[in-house]
Amino acid sequence: MPGQPLKMTGHPWGGVIISLLDVMQLETQRLILRDWRPTEDARHAMDIFGDARVMAWVEADSKDTSLRQVQGRLQQYAAQKVAQPGTESWAAESWAVVQKDIGRIIGHVALTLLPDLEEVRENHVIEEIPDGLSTRYVEMLWQFRPASWGFGYATEAARCIVQYAFEELQIPCLLAIAQPENKRAIALIERLGMTYDGFTTRLYGGESLFLYRLSSEAFSTSMADASDS
Repeated sequence: MPGQPLKMTGHPWGGVIISLLDVMQLETQRLILRDWRPTEDARHAMDIFGDARVMAWVEADSKDTSLRQVQGRLQQYAAQKVAQPGTESWAAESWAVVQKDIGRIIGHVALTLLPDLEEVRENHVIEEIPDGLSTRYVEMLWQFRPASWGFGYATEAARCIVQYAFEELQIPCLLAIAQPENKRAIALIERLGMTYDGFTTRLYGGESLFLYRLSSEAFSTSMADASDS
């Protein structure tokens, strides 16, 4: 509940959730994941959304070319927080990723609803959804500035988001999508324990993309195994 601190402790991935009033903040060993502040964050966010090396994997010619564009993007992300997570009106949630030791934004992570994917491919199997849980599919995505690549920050932030999605939002299944040539993204997805589920052309303009998935049950099993090791 807003206003009451919530902490996830005793988990190998080390995610912590702190809730203060209407502000949801997630914290890991090296990172803080917080709401976007469009005016304050635009300059550092330009290193992410204004870099062609980052945005080439998102959408062709989608990089921002001015601080005004970045600020507009961040305002859209901030507006997504209006709906309460876990409710039917919820559609997406985005966080700025701050590196603690330098106090600087280095990345962006998000959860967003996808269309029904029951017919991604002929042998695509839909897991049985526990009673009372939403059957909506949610994609996890991330972008980090190139200067922060190769240090494990994206993996650390993504693990925190996975934990939040399953334990706080009670999402039954998470999806991740990657271009076949994006080896860096695929490696991160595999580190999260997600399972390859074939190609999909139903998203992002019909482009043929790799689809990965992780169920809450598989996540719980992996967490238990890590705790026992």
